[in-house]
Amino acid sequence: MTIGTLSLLTMIRFESGSFNGLPPLRSPKLSPHSHISLTKPSWVVRTESNVKKKRGKKPDPHCVVCEGSGRVDCHQCRGKGRTNQVHLEMLPKGEWPKWCRTCGGSGLGYCSRCLGTGEYRYIMGFHFMNRDNDKSQENNKGCDNGPRLAASIAQWSQWQLLDSLLPTGGFAHSFGLEAAVQSNLVSNPDELKTFIIHVLENTGSLLLPFVHVASVSPKLETWHNLDKILDATLTNEVSRKASISQGSALMRVGSAVFSELPSLKTMRNASLGSGTVSFHHAPIFGLICGTLGLDSTDSQRAYMYITMRDVISAATRLNLIGPLGAAVLQHQLAPNAEGILEKWKNRNIDDACQVAPLLDTVQGCHGYLFSRLFSS
Repeated sequence: MTIGTLSLLTMIRFESGSFNGLPPLRSPKLSPHSHISLTKPSWVVRTESNVKKKRGKKPDPHCVVCEGSGRVDCHQCRGKGRTNQVHLEMLPKGEWPKWCRTCGGSGLGYCSRCLGTGEYRYIMGFHFMNRDNDKSQENNKGCDNGPRLAASIAQWSQWQLLDSLLPTGGFAHSFGLEAAVQSNLVSNPDELKTFIIHVLENTGSLLLPFVHVASVSPKLETWHNLDKILDATLTNEVSRKASISQGSALMRVGSAVFSELPSLKTMRNASLGSGTVSFHHAPIFGLICGTLGLDSTDSQRAYMYITMRDVISAATRLNLIGPLGAAVLQHQLAPNAEGILEKWKNRNIDDACQVAPLLDTVQGCHGYLFSRLFSS
């Protein structure tokens, strides 16, 4: 009995010391005074230099502007990442870069067409029908309505230019109304009506000549010349920055929306590369109106309309007048706006002048306001 028990214990000890059929590890003989030591675990570090990383698939179909990347050159620094000496590939020796605050120095921004997704989006706007298309010729066989249809579609594009949904940034400016309110120059609807008439009068005398000349001759050289003259004419820094901001947005939106007019995009790209164009609003508005087929008088009337619309919208948000009262006021001011248009329309740029110096002073004070709702 004792011999069987010893053999069984020996077998169990041997099987417990083995692992998967391997012989047991021999442990070193420990002296009675030695301490028990445990082996530290070893960590295996695996590098991924030879691991093939998965790249994101290009959207199919992809965006025609950014080609599926979702990124385009920053409009502020033109893809350079810096705002000084953007016309040079490398800065002169000893000059440090001034990093662009819009893109953070990367030189890239989100594509405005696909909103950074890289996916294809249908073109917003309207296209002129191709009269040479065989299918169109078969459908319109026997009737001569091609020019009339093209003219009707062109009117939709002209109306879209005046639409408040067009993201040109006009509602971010009050034309000096916010400064006039805080200076107690405008405090009731009657004073607001007088203020708007002064704004329209000053717009007609100063900016309508630039709209007129640009709409009559919608060419690159004419636009650049008008832009330089207006940049030298506007001595008010607040009004100057507002004009540049709205003009840049209008040119960017116009070249993207009215894709049936490739000349807009061509002129914009050429002007961005020159670095000498300020993109003032009035000449660009006249340029786009002339390209869309609006005559000079309608272009100037449209400019007066959007000016009156933006000022009344600013008055609504400043709680000077309610929405219904704003609509009534806009209708009441239509005869005044038409009379100002007849007074100042079709003038050359040599006749451009300021007729409301107090208004120009109030607009210049907007930058000194402690709290501001509008940019100008």
